[in-house]
Amino acid sequence: MASTPVTDGALEPVTWRDVVRVEPARLRDRVARMHEDAWSRDPAALLALAASLRSPGAVNPYAAEPYLDAADDLIARGSVDPALGVLAPIVRSVPWRELGQFSRARTLLAMAARELADARLPFAVQLELQALILLHDGVCAMLGGRIDEGRQLLLRALHVAGPQTPAGLRAEASGGLALIELRVGSLRSAEAFLAAGRTAAAEAPAHRLSTAPVRLAEIAMAIEHGAVEGLEERLDVLIAETTGTEYQPLAVAELVRLRGADDDGAVEILQELQLIIREWELPNLPRMMHDDSRIALLVRHHEAVAARAEIARIVPDETHTQCPAIWSARLALDAGEPARAITLLEPCLAMGDAHSPRTATLAMLVAAAAHAMVGDHTTADALFGQALALAAPTGSVRPFGVLPHPQLTALVARAARRTQPRTVRVLLDAIVARFPSGEDVAPHTLSPRERLVLSRLAAGETQQRISFELSVSPNTIKTQVRSIYRKLGVTTREGAIQRARTLGILE
Repeated sequence: MASTPVTDGALEPVTWRDVVRVEPARLRDRVARMHEDAWSRDPAALLALAASLRSPGAVNPYAAEPYLDAADDLIARGSVDPALGVLAPIVRSVPWRELGQFSRARTLLAMAARELADARLPFAVQLELQALILLHDGVCAMLGGRIDEGRQLLLRALHVAGPQTPAGLRAEASGGLALIELRVGSLRSAEAFLAAGRTAAAEAPAHRLSTAPVRLAEIAMAIEHGAVEGLEERLDVLIAETTGTEYQPLAVAELVRLRGADDDGAVEILQELQLIIREWELPNLPRMMHDDSRIALLVRHHEAVAARAEIARIVPDETHTQCPAIWSARLALDAGEPARAITLLEPCLAMGDAHSPRTATLAMLVAAAAHAMVGDHTTADALFGQALALAAPTGSVRPFGVLPHPQLTALVARAARRTQPRTVRVLLDAIVARFPSGEDVAPHTLSPRERLVLSRLAAGETQQRISFELSVSPNTIKTQVRSIYRKLGVTTREGAIQRARTLGILE
């Protein structure tokens, strides 16, 4: 069979570069104007149709299979552009990536790399296809939670083809790198990649899915800085545009981060996120983000038992981008065990620069609060000062929300009384604006009867026993217990007891 694509009239034949560079909807329209007996015998057109099913509003990972199978059959017969033999497994890898099956996707990309090594192609073509393979492999590594590997692959994808790298590829790679740097807390590097991503996205405005990582990184950066106004509307748009793709869970995870641990609606969003990624292979980045937010929510609501169960599932990597010790230490603060928190954090603080910047800042903050609680204000202020120095150059506010409000308020107040650089002063003002004091329950907000009931609960008595001893109906006790939980912002007996001890309501 002849390999020359059959076209309709003046239509230009579809090439492998069109599949990579032309906006999906335009490419689909172009193929639609060909006769069926033409595009069905043209592997490039079939790959174009398969790739176009990824465009916003038309995402269906399974719909691409018939076109891909037909393209593979034609390519296997030979006498076609060898670049198509490289491109076919790349296009086939995308649906598996969308489904969270990263190992299968990367196997296909390895196949594409072998095809490229064996193909006789012009050097410029080889470079462009190699960059494409690296981009897809880097995105798979990033989404699969292999952060360092993803960074290396995406950096190579950006540089291997140089000026011949398509704008859409540059946007997706730069956006992915910005997300990686945000994940580890290197905000300066994230800002640099984000700037490069914005430039590339402006050159490829029609490639909406390629620019999704850039838009995600912009939102994530704003959340880090505490500039949250209007972000929920932007996330709603992004979630709608990425529905069915691998970037939808990241957008949903950012919505949870935006809502914060104090928002009851965050629980429902976390459940939605878990449903979206329930078939994804582990580990994966959305699951890590889910776990972080879930633990923060449980800690904030003083659900210590559930929080410990979540923390136990975390396996830290070499740089502790996820760090179970920090959350265990944070729980120790609520339990009134600052000495234990200090002990838990000693290995983290000893890691120094080997710790990822984000978790290093969190470790310093929790350790600062723990030292303050044992009366060692010199060490507390020094650790808090180090955290401020790390966060001030980029204005990162969000990590400071890890602390209980009373400890954060006290540490900020002492820092504000000392001579500070202007960047630190600006950061302190931003922390106060983002995390105002006075949100915790004051002891006097519980009525005398509620405090009595709470003390009985802390002593291990059942509600039935309390109602008998206080000579009131069980329903009255139930009502008072619900009121105690509501005022303390908890949902369990254990959470109420720990919260009350933190606030000094119980000894």
